[in-house]
Amino acid sequence: MITYKYKEGFQMETSQKLRLLTLKEAAEYLRMHKGSLYRLLESGKIDIPAIKLGGKWLFNLDSLNQYLMKKEQHRN
Repeated sequence: MITYKYKEGFQMETSQKLRLLTLKEAAEYLRMHKGSLYRLLESGKIDIPAIKLGGKWLFNLDSLNQYLMKKEQHRN
């Protein structure tokens, strides 16, 4: 079990380590240009799960995979 501690006493426990991707890694994973992914995120035209932390976009790999599976299910 891993415990993440944050300011102001907030804690989050998880049994697995989060795998975070950078914008470049996420774009490669999604097979798209990183500039295109950046523009979509900044414009709000896409609902890919991502957070902007310290001016950089980060993507949880598990959340990204869940997003892709949901999109695939809705398509069929």
